[in-house]
Amino acid sequence: MAEIKPFKGLLYNKNKIGGDYSSVVAPPYDVISENMRDELYGKHDYNVIRLILGKPLEGDDQKNNKYTRARELLDRWQREEVLVRDDSESFYIYLQEYDYKGKRHRRAGFMGLMKIGDPGSDPVLPHEYTHAKPKEDRMNLIKQVESNLSPIFTLYEDENGTLKEILEKAVSSSNPVIDTEVDGERCKLWRLSDEGSVKKIVSGMAGKKVFIADGHHRYEVARAYRDMRKRENGYNGSADHVMMYFTDLLERDSLTVMATHRVIKVMPAADEDEVAAKLGKYFDIAECDGLSALMERLEGSIAEGNTFGFFGGNRYFFMSPRDRSGLLKLVTEKKPAEWKELDVSVLHSAVFDGILSISNAEGNITYVKDPEDAESLVRDGSHTGAFFLNPTRVEQLKAVAELGEMMPQKSTYFYPKLLTGLVINRFEKVKVKAEG
Repeated sequence: MAEIKPFKGLLYNKNKIGGDYSSVVAPPYDVISENMRDELYGKHDYNVIRLILGKPLEGDDQKNNKYTRARELLDRWQREEVLVRDDSESFYIYLQEYDYKGKRHRRAGFMGLMKIGDPGSDPVLPHEYTHAKPKEDRMNLIKQVESNLSPIFTLYEDENGTLKEILEKAVSSSNPVIDTEVDGERCKLWRLSDEGSVKKIVSGMAGKKVFIADGHHRYEVARAYRDMRKRENGYNGSADHVMMYFTDLLERDSLTVMATHRVIKVMPAADEDEVAAKLGKYFDIAECDGLSALMERLEGSIAEGNTFGFFGGNRYFFMSPRDRSGLLKLVTEKKPAEWKELDVSVLHSAVFDGILSISNAEGNITYVKDPEDAESLVRDGSHTGAFFLNPTRVEQLKAVAELGEMMPQKSTYFYPKLLTGLVINRFEKVKVKAEG
């Protein structure tokens, strides 16, 4: 089961960055657009974006590229004490306070190192497929920086509240080492290094499964990198663990999972009437007066399951299953019921493939978090229809992952993302010679 340990993290030196942590942190690499990358570059010369998503330059080659520049920067920042390694091994408590749909939320967890398992016996359970290109990119980076620059976001079950008690006590008894606000989100970080608390956390996690919420590509890359290092003579085991953030999946009020809506470029159906007619064989169709009314009705139906919304440019439809057994028969994949009943499975397999014959070819479906953005893509004529769905529930993620199954693409979006740059795990002490 889960084997974790504290570590000596690399943290920004407050005096070197002017005390403003918000200027040097960044979201995870995979949600950063080109424009956002440019903005982060402009925020501070020491922004972590230069490590996790450097800019390619003309003339780059095998010896000089964005990955080698990341290594050189990391070396220099350590040498100049922009980043300083902690003296003692710690877990790092990470608290996020944020607004979502008019309500203030609070999510607490901690960062530590998790021993990487092997396929078939790994206590770390994924729920999404990975793709070759982003894994190649992250592998090229990890080979150079020999670090976990960003934590993998994971979930565990704290049935007795033992770990929660330890974290809450540490938070209430000391001031955070980092307290910053980024885009309206309050982020705080504490070191937890006292021996008693560390031992309790290690033993408390020992019998648990860990579910990946975000960071599937990074976990697979960490395993592949470990395997590569293990083949080296004299390997010291420094890459056997990977930096993870752990939070309790039983704390449902603190876990915000957003839906990812699907916007279609080309649909075989001629117009909204034809879409409604085809869907009407399996769904009760109700027309709504605008996007807000549609989303309100959709969100109110989450307990019902397999309800969807549709906008085709002029009209808004709310769809509720009329014949669920017939609908589920259209989900023809050889999967367990827990997978077949997911909204994303029904939407893609039954609605797109079975009823509307919508192509799943790359580029035909645009994945969008904000319903208004989805609506805009249809209104501007670049897409022909938008399908809206409710978020996947955490208990569904757990059930599917425990069965060893993978969900369809873009099934979950945990909000907010974890910041990169609060803590870095560098695998081994790198002796960097002083310049000159």
